[in-house]
Amino acid sequence: MYLITKVDGGILKKLSIVLCLLWMGFIFYNSSRPGLVSNSRSYKIVESIRNDRNALEGKKNIAKAKPSVLPNSSKDEKINLIIRKNAHAFEYCMLAIFSSNILFLSGVKGKNALIYIMFICLLFAVTDEYHQMFVVGRSSLVSDVLIDFAGSLIGLGIFYLGYYNIYDKYLIKKKEIV
Repeated sequence: MYLITKVDGGILKKLSIVLCLLWMGFIFYNSSRPGLVSNSRSYKIVESIRNDRNALEGKKNIAKAKPSVLPNSSKDEKINLIIRKNAHAFEYCMLAIFSSNILFLSGVKGKNALIYIMFICLLFAVTDEYHQMFVVGRSSLVSDVLIDFAGSLIGLGIFYLGYYNIYDKYLIKKKEIV
């Protein structure tokens, strides 16, 4: 059985803080990309999905041109929107997990931890959308804040499920040893 010492806990807490700050920087970096660059990146994913679908259906890709910034169809627009909104949710899902880990390692648990984590994620989502107002080709949408916050709630749920499943198993093993 391995117990985390105070030294290990301090190192884990510092590592968690650095990881969380790096993730916040990653979100900020993605938000600071101009609209055309951001759209081009997501349409590359749409193009990849289209090529994979064509390969599965046995269709040959006649032209292997670079993906355009503009969609080839309304279906591509819908797929692009889904990709972009899921990326928003995923970024904040991970932010909630990293924030939860910091608070739990710091001894903040329960209702207080939930409030702090939701506040951190919501505040960062609002400031991120505000920041996007000043980026060329980007806009600030309340719906994106809601998607970000929903992603953070999913991350919070994932963290709590994982933490308490591991924690419960640890307590059971501890009781068996004693």
